[in-house]
Amino acid sequence: ADRAVLLKGEVTLDGLATAKALAEEIKAASPDLVLFGMKAVDDDQQQVGPMVAELLNLPCVTVVSEMELEGDKLECHREVEGGIEIVETPIPAVITITKGKYEPRYPSLKGIMAAKKNPLEEKPAQLGTSRVTVRELSYPPERPAGRIVGNGVDAVPELVRILHEEAKVI
Repeated sequence: ADRAVLLKGEVTLDGLATAKALAEEIKAASPDLVLFGMKAVDDDQQQVGPMVAELLNLPCVTVVSEMELEGDKLECHREVEGGIEIVETPIPAVITITKGKYEPRYPSLKGIMAAKKNPLEEKPAQLGTSRVTVRELSYPPERPAGRIVGNGVDAVPELVRILHEEAKVI
């Protein structure tokens, strides 16, 4: 990267608050292409990229596994159940990328040293008021211990009886 900006602010699970702060910063740069990961590792909501696109009034293609620039259009491949969907969008655009061809690589030592020469600009994020708060986090209830009902084929009748009469799943 030639330039990096770190937006600092309160941690929020409100995707719209995060999207507004990012959109404000991105708008000033007016890039041709804005890349997001498919989802955040902390909340798994998959919403910030599409929200930024909406706030910037840009087209958005999500869950892209491969893409190719052809003139002023971007051809995006999305893996869908049973095949590949090919979507074309004009640029500028917002793309959310999934794992696959664009898996992040570890930088080389030379790349790390070169990156240290580029400044990291830090700015306060303009998040506004978060409308989502975490009230509680807890572990799931402990599961009861498993039990062995027999060995091999001889255990099948007892297992079927337990699933039918006790667990009531069949």
